[in-house]
Amino acid sequence: MKKLLVVLAAAGLLFAMSSCAKKCTCTTYMLGEVDSVEEFEVGMGKDHKNCADLQKYFDESHAGYDESIKSGIKCE
Repeated sequence: MKKLLVVLAAAGLLFAMSSCAKKCTCTTYMLGEVDSVEEFEVGMGKDHKNCADLQKYFDESHAGYDESIKSGIKCE
């Protein structure tokens, strides 16, 4: 019985420490060079569900990443 209690307590602790929010790293490029790097939280309760959703937002606002000239914002 004590072993079961320890296992349940450990599982509860892991669950409490985990978060539904995730961080995406977005890099801004200008003229082929890195201009800045920022982290954004995405996931439960945030405006964007995941990094792809955040990238889509930047793409639609014309700040998306352009591979041919390495310019814009790229989120991973």
